[in-house]
Amino acid sequence: MSRVGHWSAIGAVILGLITVATWNLGNPSTPAETQPDGAQLFQAKGCASCHAGPDTAASFDSGFPSLVAASEWANDRRPGLTAEDYLTESIAAPSAFVSPEFQPGQAGPTNAMPQLRITSDEIDALIDYLLQR
Repeated sequence: MSRVGHWSAIGAVILGLITVATWNLGNPSTPAETQPDGAQLFQAKGCASCHAGPDTAASFDSGFPSLVAASEWANDRRPGLTAEDYLTESIAAPSAFVSPEFQPGQAGPTNAMPQLRITSDEIDALIDYLLQR
């Protein structure tokens, strides 16, 4: 092999290695990791069945606390908890504290909020939606 052929082969190998190593960097066709949408989750997780939200009406309109304007009242609901902490607890561990707004006698077929199958990213998205951040 000639000297030029030898260096061309080495250059091709190096170029191939660089291509493989950087294949997905900056590739616009690679889907970016997206944050869940709180408004969509509010519907998909069933929240809107019982609770009015920032831009939704509840399917059942009796006995369930409204979550409209949560940013105005969630900070004061439980002493020592921020609005974020209160809403996180309410979603992740609903039986830890029952809202004084809940009226079980009028709340239809349930006497408590169900335990949801939900991730921490989904909780964060719901809180952002409820607090309109």
